[in-house]
Amino acid sequence: MSISAMLIASVALFLSGGIAGYMTADRQGDVAEAHTEQLRELQAGQATMVTELSKPVVLDAELRSELGKTPPACIVSLGGDPLSAQCLLQMCWQYGQSSAQRPDCDGAEGLVVDSMAETAIKL
Repeated sequence: MSISAMLIASVALFLSGGIAGYMTADRQGDVAEAHTEQLRELQAGQATMVTELSKPVVLDAELRSELGKTPPACIVSLGGDPLSAQCLLQMCWQYGQSSAQRPDCDGAEGLVVDSMAETAIKL
């Protein structure tokens, strides 16, 4: 059961409780029974959700090999953009080498700083 379904059920439970106060005694029994049934469904949904969330995350072999080779900022399925400055910088850090066996990524770092300068909070 998703979060939105639980919210809708909670609002329905709240409203049914308020409406029950304005009803006659014979209608209140029906509303209370419906209210109890909704609570049971909500608890069953929560139990299902807890069971699903407690399962471990399993990475398939294809994703695992892709994660090993490619920086996360470059993987579209992880929210990355292969054409972004962040991807370029991470690729440089991972694969770039200079004569001193250290990556020389000043140009890529400058691009990342420039791209983030627009969204930075200026004091």
